[in-house]
Amino acid sequence: RQWCTRFPLICFGTVEWHLTDRCLRQFGQEQCIPLEVPDSQRAFHGRDGRQGTRDWPTKLKEFIAIWENRQLQDIVTPNQVGRMGYHDPYLDRYRQISVRYMTPEGAADGALADGIERIKDMTTGRTELGNEDVSFIR
Repeated sequence: RQWCTRFPLICFGTVEWHLTDRCLRQFGQEQCIPLEVPDSQRAFHGRDGRQGTRDWPTKLKEFIAIWENRQLQDIVTPNQVGRMGYHDPYLDRYRQISVRYMTPEGAADGALADGIERIKDMTTGRTELGNEDVSFIR
């Protein structure tokens, strides 16, 4: 079950993380908000082992321990049923941290969809109406 496990891949002095919590939907799983990338990746990325220490088992012992216990790092989420809702926590976070549109046309379509969803939230009582919201609706 390595496809749903978060663990380090080790090759001499290089440590790359296998971060499956970032692509659970590809495996039919419910997408959760991914954990942060472990800071240790920056320390070892790009090392080729030709210089410095060659005692990698000692230097990388914490990553080797994670690798040896990788079955404990399984990411367990329910199967994805249907489409994600607009207010799914993952999608709310995604909208906050990413560049969502590549073209002005895509941005216009997205703004329209966001506006419709916002109106829907207001009319279903999901959010309370304020002066700003009334102006938005007009």
